[in-house]
Amino acid sequence: MKALVLCAVLFFYYGLVFAQKTTPDKTNQIKFSPVRITDLVNPGFEISFEKLHGVNFSSQISVAVMNDLFKFSQFTNYRGLRFSFEEKRFKKSSGEKRSYYSIEPVFLNVNYLYASQFKKDTALNTPAYWDTMKISKQTFSLNLKYGMQFYLKRFVIDGSLGLGIKYKIVKRSDLIDEKAYQLGPVDVNAYSEASRAGNYFMPNLPVSIKIGYRF
Repeated sequence: MKALVLCAVLFFYYGLVFAQKTTPDKTNQIKFSPVRITDLVNPGFEISFEKLHGVNFSSQISVAVMNDLFKFSQFTNYRGLRFSFEEKRFKKSSGEKRSYYSIEPVFLNVNYLYASQFKKDTALNTPAYWDTMKISKQTFSLNLKYGMQFYLKRFVIDGSLGLGIKYKIVKRSDLIDEKAYQLGPVDVNAYSEASRAGNYFMPNLPVSIKIGYRF
C-alpha cells in the first residue's frame, strides 16, 4: 500500500513541477462512470473530479459508493467504497480530442453475501447442499493506462484501458460448516473467482468510460 501511495505522490508532484505555463480556460472536470453502475462484479456509483495543471498534466480523484442498484450481479447486500487517484500526462494534441497516459492506485473495500454449493466430504460422496457466506474483500491495485478525452463544448467523454496488478485480501464467514468443501463451477465463473478466499496477487485489466462537464 505504501508503494502505491508513494508512486501516486511522486507522479502528482512531477506533473505540478513540469506543467506548462499556458493553461486552458476550462481546467476542471466533474464526471460519472456509467460502466461502474453496470459492472457485474464490482457495481457502484462513481463520481470523479479532474484538475488540469497547465497543458500536459492533470490529477483525478474518484470515489465510488459500491452498490448493486440494478441487481445485475449474483451477489446480495453488496456494500462498500472504492477510492482511486489518477495522474495523467497528455500527449501534445489539441482540438476536440486528446490522448494521455496515466498511473492509478486504487483501493476497494466491500462486503456482500454469496451463495454456493458445498459437500461435507467429497471422498464419501456426501450430499451437496447450498450455503450463503459473507464475503469481506479488500483490494489494492496499481494500473498503467492509456486513454482518450473527447470534447463537445463543455462536455467530455473520457475512455481508457490499461494493465495493472492487484493484491486481494478476501475472507469468508457465516458458513454452516467452515471445513466443508466448496464445489466450484465447471466453467470459468467471474463471481466465484472474485470471491476466492485468501491473500494473493493477480493481473488487472481496467476499462473505464466517464462522461462529464468541463468548467
